[in-house]
Amino acid sequence: MPPYESGRRLCLLMEAGETRFSVEATSIMEVAAPGPDETSLRGVLEVKDLSVLLGGDPEPGPGMVVVFDVSPTLAVRVRSIVEVVDAAQAPHFLLPSGLGDTLAALSRSAVLHKEKLYLELTAEALPHEPGTVHPPPEHPVHLVRGSPDRSLVFESQGRLFGLPLPLVSQVVVRGPSFSALPGKGGAVAGVYPHAQALWPIYSAPALLGAPATPEGFLVLVDLPGRTLGLCASRVLGLHPRFEPAEEPGEFLAPGLPTPVLFLDLKHMFS
Repeated sequence: MPPYESGRRLCLLMEAGETRFSVEATSIMEVAAPGPDETSLRGVLEVKDLSVLLGGDPEPGPGMVVVFDVSPTLAVRVRSIVEVVDAAQAPHFLLPSGLGDTLAALSRSAVLHKEKLYLELTAEALPHEPGTVHPPPEHPVHLVRGSPDRSLVFESQGRLFGLPLPLVSQVVVRGPSFSALPGKGGAVAGVYPHAQALWPIYSAPALLGAPATPEGFLVLVDLPGRTLGLCASRVLGLHPRFEPAEEPGEFLAPGLPTPVLFLDLKHMFS
């Protein structure tokens, strides 16, 4: 985590889609309520949906309008304005790699304020039209072959997954410090500050092609050379013995109702 900044750094905190954002106040010309049709500001500036610009779903109205001091001028509608804060003394985190080139251009860091994480937007990098934000690159799927030893079993999107115990760093409850990423697609559900760094949080089903859905628990994984987390709806605990099931990568354990799928994360993220 970089050291605290000196001086004052006023930032506007706002929410759009499922993500919280921070923008330097010097990049903003105006904050106002949208017009009656919610598509323009005083009939002069076209108002665009920030969630849609960043690849997400349309924002329910009416929200608020933020006008950015960029060329050409960009007016966007967001779900809500949180507050204006001096973020100079707040903890800052660099975004981890692997989140996609588009997001790296839009945001390089995040700030933690009142236990909530806000992605710091670069106003000049904001797209003026939708369709320019792309999801992170896909990871090739590798499955564990040999029967695993003592492993943690968790459920995600109705399916059981297993992780060998030496890879498990910690299991935590997803709290307000978790931040979803803008847009849709890709296997990354969000980022989470832990141990003075931001951990990318993946969805195990999304690594197999399903949507990346945040869930109530985060299983933090310590791989050689990198750290990441996996979403879980519940954690079924440690199991000492596994026997191969019919499908590749799936194993059975006493007391579990369905086979457990083991992804070979070491090879997938090497």
